[in-house]
Amino acid sequence: MTTSSRVEDDTTSASAPQPGRPRPVGTVGVLVCTHDAARLDQVTAAVASVRAQTATVDEVLVMVDGTDDLRDLVRARLPRERVEGLGANHGVSVARTRGAQALDTDVVVFLDDDAVADPGWVEHLLQPLAEDDVLGVSGRSAGLWDSPRPDWLPEEFLWTVGLSFAGQPTRCTRVRNVYGGCAALRRDVFLAVGGFDPDLGHRAGVSGGGEEAEFCLRASARTGGTFAYHPDAVIRHHVPGDRLTWRFFWDRCFSEGVQKVRLSRLVAGAALGDERAFAARLPRSVLAAALHRETRPRALGLVVGALAVLAGMGRAQVDGRRLRGGRA
Repeated sequence: MTTSSRVEDDTTSASAPQPGRPRPVGTVGVLVCTHDAARLDQVTAAVASVRAQTATVDEVLVMVDGTDDLRDLVRARLPRERVEGLGANHGVSVARTRGAQALDTDVVVFLDDDAVADPGWVEHLLQPLAEDDVLGVSGRSAGLWDSPRPDWLPEEFLWTVGLSFAGQPTRCTRVRNVYGGCAALRRDVFLAVGGFDPDLGHRAGVSGGGEEAEFCLRASARTGGTFAYHPDAVIRHHVPGDRLTWRFFWDRCFSEGVQKVRLSRLVAGAALGDERAFAARLPRSVLAAALHRETRPRALGLVVGALAVLAGMGRAQVDGRRLRGGRA
């Protein structure tokens, strides 16, 4: 299905200025960040998909968030590509910001190292950027499953494995924030407001998050601009079998709850508007699934996911009170 590239307002998302004057998009650089030698084949496939885009891509950069040895391995696998390294693992937020600094293009496009892009991906991401007040655009992440999707994993919680989920827009729409593994940003704005917060996001030994929402809220507050979601800008994201377990599901939802509380403190509560709307839809989804035997596992997944998020939020609130008490 092809949707219009004109950005429409979504009253369920963050409010945004009306579309402004047309603005030339300019040059485009695609950044692929990687941190694991086990993903060499996937990085190679990701870069190949970038080279097969229908739109012109002026620069491609692979940023290695790891040791120089890992950088050299990637360079050997991709001898014709520009590969830079950080020398150690600093996390995805640092890698993406440093990568954007290293590019010399008007737009920086982020692609996860374990994903491949459809040929029209960049073309669709760039379309909403023709409107002057659109600062960035995110696309849809479909699944490349190692194993069949469990019947208990509901579409509302596909974000736990890095995929687009039920409730996201079906047309090109203004949204609160982009998803960093599938997004195009105006590079000048991204760098002017400081890039991603290095204390947020995934890094070695830490399952983080929230860096995209925090950046987008900060950028919108500073510039008055907004962000968009284009469902026709599609990537195919690898979902390994070890992420299709109850343990991973609980941990990922718990971590999300922790991050939402921390993020709400950083931005005075503005981070949770979309999450409140998501939570308001859950009871109806649970009831609908519980009424039929074949969908009861999905109902269980909805309940467990919601409880895990609430548990994470509770833990973060308790930890925050303890921290403030220790400073008193």
